[in-house]
Amino acid sequence: MKNTLAYFTKKVLLFTSPILLVVAAYFIMDPFHVIYKYDKYGSNYLKTYNRNRISTEVFLNHNPEFKFKSFVFGSSRSSAFQTGEWAKFIGDPNPYHFDAFNDNISGISGKMKYIKKQGNKIENAIIVIDGDTFSEQFEESESIVHLKDYRWSGQSFLAYHLTFFKAFFKKQYFISYFDLKIFKTFRPYMDEFFKFKYFYTDPYNDFLFPENIADLKADSLNYYKKPEFLNRLQNPPMESVNIKDHHLADLKEISEILKVDNTKYKVIISPLFDQRDFNPVDLEVLQIYFGKENVYNYSGKNKYTNDISNYYEASHFKPVVGTAILSEVYK
Repeated sequence: MKNTLAYFTKKVLLFTSPILLVVAAYFIMDPFHVIYKYDKYGSNYLKTYNRNRISTEVFLNHNPEFKFKSFVFGSSRSSAFQTGEWAKFIGDPNPYHFDAFNDNISGISGKMKYIKKQGNKIENAIIVIDGDTFSEQFEESESIVHLKDYRWSGQSFLAYHLTFFKAFFKKQYFISYFDLKIFKTFRPYMDEFFKFKYFYTDPYNDFLFPENIADLKADSLNYYKKPEFLNRLQNPPMESVNIKDHHLADLKEISEILKVDNTKYKVIISPLFDQRDFNPVDLEVLQIYFGKENVYNYSGKNKYTNDISNYYEASHFKPVVGTAILSEVYK
């Protein structure tokens, strides 16, 4: 009986050893950078890194030193508002970029409440509004790139980490990961998971688009001959009403935090490439919560959106546009 049990145990261990090694590698190597603390993130194959995690972690890393009091909120489109430029308008040399990919209004509200929980006062704020601000599509997808940080989202620690753990085994992610780690070579099949896409600055958490910048320098003329630039609709429809009843609680929480802190803030509706006008019903709601004098609408057709060279692609406008807008709203 003992010999049979020993034989069976060896067979089971032999059969499961590859799986156990992959599981162990996940916890040792931390492929998504969510298990251990990191001093900085810099540049890397960051396509599957979670921006909510990075923004929260970098904030916690540097807040003891800087006691941040000025914040940029919004999706990746807020990248155009670089903290170094904004600092010139508000007299604070250390603003912080607390954004996330496709961030929505509940993410912005959650971050603000977390900032207050750390004991910070929000003296200055920019809230960047776009098509994702009042959408939950990425929350419902369980995308690891968009998952909100459990430390302020209300999600449990276990559920948060289980989502990342399961993602490691989906669509052969771990095969791409080990291939890249061992051979240090990016292959086309890895594009779904890895790409040198963004560069994160430290300690203020701005981010840049190194691939796009390099392509523009190499051949700026042909860069804008891509179909995404040439096939823009001439008469795009107006945005539908996006602010729903369940968004009002977040809007109220944000406005109350800003009021309590006597924050000097600007709500900026993004100059998106698609040139769709922001819905006037939604605009009126924003003006009710934030004051007409604090809401700046750059949607639709205007001097920024008419010029395709103001964009990296159909989603992100360049920092030169962000700086120009800052000059206008702070004049």
